[in-house]
Amino acid sequence: MYTICMLKSAKNLLTALLDIILPPRADYALVRKLDSTAVQELPRSLRVKNLQWIHPLFAYKNESVRALIWELKYKGTTLPLEHIAPLMYDEILAVLSDVALFDADARFLLVPVPISASRRHDRGYNQSEYIAKAILDHDHSHSLLYAPQWFQKIKDTPIQSHSHSREERVRNLLGCFQADPRVDGMYAILIDDVVTTGSTLSEARSTLLAAGAKDVFAFTIAH
Repeated sequence: MYTICMLKSAKNLLTALLDIILPPRADYALVRKLDSTAVQELPRSLRVKNLQWIHPLFAYKNESVRALIWELKYKGTTLPLEHIAPLMYDEILAVLSDVALFDADARFLLVPVPISASRRHDRGYNQSEYIAKAILDHDHSHSLLYAPQWFQKIKDTPIQSHSHSREERVRNLLGCFQADPRVDGMYAILIDDVVTTGSTLSEARSTLLAAGAKDVFAFTIAH
């Protein structure tokens, strides 16, 4: 026990020294503080207006939440996901339980919102897949089928935050997704990092429903 304490102290000292020599990014410094307790205390989000099938977890206006999303999306920082994923899984499980009451044979597909091939090439990863995989770690009953290859983004689109209106966002996204026929008869659970107007998730939902999905629900870290 004494040895373990000494090792922890040495690690903490080394981290402090490195922070002095190479100060961490401001956003990363915030994210690094998000342990289980801090995550539990983050302000919860209101639902997206007129889109009750979307379930955001935290309020994006919070500084730590914004830092978390930025670090995850642009730096691939996954540190807080181990604390966020169980909360998201609990939200998903509540919806699954409600559906199962009316459809005993329901099958559920976990779908990270895809990015285009060019954006994946530039960024090197899809942050929504990081979130989905972290959620899967808590699906001990194997209620969710994870098949990201069944839902693809086939058209590159402008960055949504650069669009001036919701109408422009909708036009940009039209026909950008493609769903595999195997989604037919399944309930799709969409996963994304943040929802703003819901345009991306709505287009994804429309594509999945058109391919035969029974229903579609979305879960995001923030709104």
